Amino acid sequence: MKSKKHLKHLNENPVFGALRSIILGTVVGAVLCAALLGAFALAFVSAGHIPQNLISPMMLGLSVLSSFAAGFVTAKISHKRGLAYGALSGLLLFALFLVSGLIASHEPVSLTAGIRMLVMVISGAIGGLLAVSKNSKVK
Repeated sequence: MKSKKHLKHLNENPVFGALRSIILGTVVGAVLCAALLGAFALAFVSAGHIPQNLISPMMLGLSVLSSFAAGFVTAKISHKRGLAYGALSGLLLFALFLVSGLIASHEPVSLTAGIRMLVMVISGAIGGLLAVSKNSKVK
């Protein structure tokens, strides 16, 4: 009986609900990014030639798209505060990318990481804003 009251208390807690939606949105963004990275890797292997000047813009585009999706899903789950929650999901997704990049490369953080963070936070916020402000049509 006590555990049901505890779960009810967690469902009513706005911080828990916000954190849950931000984490779920970030996971969706990370899964989308992994799927798109796999598709692009397959395309590059099939093509046989990888233009080196295309890799950095492609990675930034994938980051923007996945951050937008993370913000959109976060706001759809929470149904409120799309701008703030979307920005936070974009920031969390950037932190995941940064940590995984630092673990893989062991190189110091560069200026491009700051630019990528700013772009991902903004695109996550835009995704969240669009998800909350989108009017549903009544039939």
